[in-house]
Amino acid sequence: MEKIFRKRNWLNFITILSLFLVAFPFLTAAEEEIKLLVIPETFEWQVKRGENFSDKITIYNESKVPIPIGVTVTNFGAQNESGTITFFEEPAKRVGEEDDISFNPRKWVTIENPNFILDSKEMEEVKLKISIPENAEPGGHYAVILFEPKLPSFYFEPGAALKTIPKIGVLILFSVEVEGVKRAEKPLVISEFIIPEEFHLQKLENLLADISGLFQKASAEEKANFSIVEKSELPFSLEIKNEDIFHIKPEGKLSILNSNGKIVGETEIQKTTVLPGKTRKFPIEFKPDLPEKLIKYLPAWLSSFISKNLFFGKYKAILSLKVEQDIINKEINFWVLPWKVISVMVLACIIFLVFMIKYRKRIKSAFLVLFKKP
Repeated sequence: MEKIFRKRNWLNFITILSLFLVAFPFLTAAEEEIKLLVIPETFEWQVKRGENFSDKITIYNESKVPIPIGVTVTNFGAQNESGTITFFEEPAKRVGEEDDISFNPRKWVTIENPNFILDSKEMEEVKLKISIPENAEPGGHYAVILFEPKLPSFYFEPGAALKTIPKIGVLILFSVEVEGVKRAEKPLVISEFIIPEEFHLQKLENLLADISGLFQKASAEEKANFSIVEKSELPFSLEIKNEDIFHIKPEGKLSILNSNGKIVGETEIQKTTVLPGKTRKFPIEFKPDLPEKLIKYLPAWLSSFISKNLFFGKYKAILSLKVEQDIINKEINFWVLPWKVISVMVLACIIFLVFMIKYRKRIKSAFLVLFKKP
């Protein structure tokens, strides 16, 4: 009976799709852009072996034409330090191992209605069945449900306006909890926290190093903690490694303190997912806190100039990251020397002093005339 029902559903889908292909040239006369919306965008489930449950995704067609939709499930991972998502059908097999669903999460998800046509401004509920294998490996496993418009070839005819076809994904983050397998006590490791080399005044650093011998016996870490930069607006390079078998979501802030210990600016670090065993790079852009009135009334170029050249002297950058109850702090010291601005100011002072010395008699006479009592 179930096979007959599935067969009828498939025949209905083919029939509707055929009618759509006939009508589509008229519907696309206006060359409408395809727009789809899914809710939710992410599922995050803590599951146990052998667990079975259901859920649903709501998809909405914001465009003005009906769209045939195909739904598939695939695995995903992080490709590099930027966190770029990569899709793959099957995970890498171990030596001498056959297909095994214990670490293949795409096979844990079944779509009840994987093919349908979504009318304009229509909403559809896509039902999911999730079955966790009895031998599912503990830790994090990751899949994505992809919604792809199935459009006819003439939609892409040469000479037609450029069209974008959205393929929308809903991420699934499984955390398989197994008795006796605990999470790492210190999953978060800061592998790098520096000001990138291209923003250092390296010639000045090398000169000071030669004069003082500061780096002769210093370790690489100590060298990294001594930096001289020109601008107050600074990028920081932060790399975080997840040493757990589960994904983590670190968040926190970067605070800049002056030599008196006063906070002169802060930058929030948004919560970001780091997959198990992966290293993720977090580019941090810091800008000093300027008074709102200053920003409001000054020209944009002048506010930007002040922001870039506000600091002078020694500063400390304090990084504070939090993962659940674990908090990690790290700090680096650096000096800010806006040498171009200082050079201009020194040159202006020299010119002023030369002018005053050279024309001091005339200036003195002018003052006597101006302020002489009648």
